[in-house]
Amino acid sequence: MKANELVQITRTNRLSEGEFYSAVNGMFESIWTKLHPPQVLLEELSNTVRGNVITPADTEIPECLSCGACCASLICVGVRPGEDGDRSDQWEIVSDSDEGLVVDVFLKRDHETLACTALDGVVGETVACRIYESRPSMCHHFEAGSDRCHAIRRAYGLEPFMSLAEMSAAVQKLKAVPERISASKIIRNAKIERDAENGKLLISALAKDGTIFPIHSYDPDAETWRQFEFDGLTVEEADELIRTRSKKSE
Repeated sequence: MKANELVQITRTNRLSEGEFYSAVNGMFESIWTKLHPPQVLLEELSNTVRGNVITPADTEIPECLSCGACCASLICVGVRPGEDGDRSDQWEIVSDSDEGLVVDVFLKRDHETLACTALDGVVGETVACRIYESRPSMCHHFEAGSDRCHAIRRAYGLEPFMSLAEMSAAVQKLKAVPERISASKIIRNAKIERDAENGKLLISALAKDGTIFPIHSYDPDAETWRQFEFDGLTVEEADELIRTRSKKSE
């Protein structure tokens, strides 16, 4: 995707799924080709300090206000139903097959830097979040000092690269983590589609083992869901989330 196309997309408020994920791929390439290559696959790393596997326990937790690397590099920051925010800072993502159906909402990216639109300042120097008090819960769930935090900071040159011995040890530690949950029980992503017969919306999940199965059918006048909310959840966690949200809407 060309730079001018990315600029135009950052200035619109609504995109189809196809347009959005094509833009995500383009932004990812534009951002990460300018950084040091990650030494460990980011998707294998924890977002929380409690879940750390490769970061030593005595490692100093970075100061967010002099960093901003996660806000600059993590592109898909979802906004859940009910979370406050300025609509002009958000993209509504509509179904490719049903342009009236909003299936996701994400924070926009800056048209020049491709960082989160709410990030002010210079990464690695001084930064601030313009929507800090009302930032999405996804931002709350990403913790400074987590394995993924340190990996992103290394990519920006804000922390020293791991030595070959350290990198090898990190990979071995990750491999040694026992798989506690079957791939058939972990949701890779979800899809929301309209049932033409009854007008309800159906959420289907794609498990990590490739299995596709329905997880919820609901009245869009009574409940609101986003596809990204189910990414990475276990089936049990998804069921609990649905039960909790459905009770609140009664």
